Amino acid sequence: MKVTGMQVFWMITLMAMGMTLIMTLTPSVNAARQDIWMSIIVAGCIAFVVTLITTRTTLLYPDQNLIQLSQTILGKWLGKAVILIYFIQWYTILPIVLRQFNDVIHVMMLPLTPSWAIMLIMIALIVYATYSGGIESIARCSEILGPIVIIMLFLTLLASINNVNLNTLLPVYADSGIAAILKGSLAPASYLGHSVEYLMLACFLTTPRKGGRYAFAAVIVAVFIVLIAMTIATTTIGVTLTSKMWYPFFEMSRKISIFGFIENLDPLPIIVWFASVFIKLAVYLFITSYGTAQFLNIENWRIMIWFIAPVILLFALIPQNVAEAVIHYLLNYWVPVALPVNMVGLPLLLLTVGKIRQGLSRPKK
Repeated sequence: MKVTGMQVFWMITLMAMGMTLIMTLTPSVNAARQDIWMSIIVAGCIAFVVTLITTRTTLLYPDQNLIQLSQTILGKWLGKAVILIYFIQWYTILPIVLRQFNDVIHVMMLPLTPSWAIMLIMIALIVYATYSGGIESIARCSEILGPIVIIMLFLTLLASINNVNLNTLLPVYADSGIAAILKGSLAPASYLGHSVEYLMLACFLTTPRKGGRYAFAAVIVAVFIVLIAMTIATTTIGVTLTSKMWYPFFEMSRKISIFGFIENLDPLPIIVWFASVFIKLAVYLFITSYGTAQFLNIENWRIMIWFIAPVILLFALIPQNVAEAVIHYLLNYWVPVALPVNMVGLPLLLLTVGKIRQGLSRPKK
């Protein structure tokens, strides 16, 4: 299986962009208020650091993925311990993202449709995409969906410009301070930090040593679009209302009215949401299935899909409400654990130890 740098660009962009817009706007506004744009810039810097560490780590052994890389650098047992920590991230994020997808569709579009039916459709789609061609088919899907998502986003934002009130962003800094801005940056940084999955994707690149530039480009594009979109959403709805809504970005699209004729543009952000979730779930299903098979020394990694998919659906049904699926997971695990440990700490450990080992193994002149 091989993918191109541009396909990696679209996969990381879609994984980072769509869900950051939908799921992190409310907690960020609650923390930073009208200075949310500063929080997004800080989040972008954090995501850039994650990408820098990740891409440098993959260059140590370009032909190896995270499962192999961690054991090569840290040894068999410590390397497996690191892999288990990533398995916790992968196996928990899959049902949570699936449940978040269901909650958005259920609340915004299909309130009378059973939750299991909505989730089963998405499960069927990602299983088909993953089983049929592995990372190659997912990469091709992202290459097709990516430009469509960008166009839908820009159409939504352009149509919302008439509702923007820039006075909503005043006063700058005075009401928040550095602590609030930093706190507001953590949620979007944890979603923009999906470039860490490059640790599993780099070895599939046709030119692994040149893939880092595409990962950086994906983060830059995602951060720029999230910055513009979140700023427009906040200045359209207002800080007070935004902080009380589950999905402010969707509410922004409902306020669009051009000449009293063009209205009801809700489907545009729904397309963005659906495409982003589909690619994110498909990528995670692939790396979880492929990584688990490698970890257990199972030759046919596709077998794992049939064990993992039902587990995803079962655990996605556990949260009782939107708060448990969104806020509890985000604030209790994703931000305090996954961001500092899985996205920064462990890749930095692998990079540091790997550099030291390579330096010691070089013959002295």
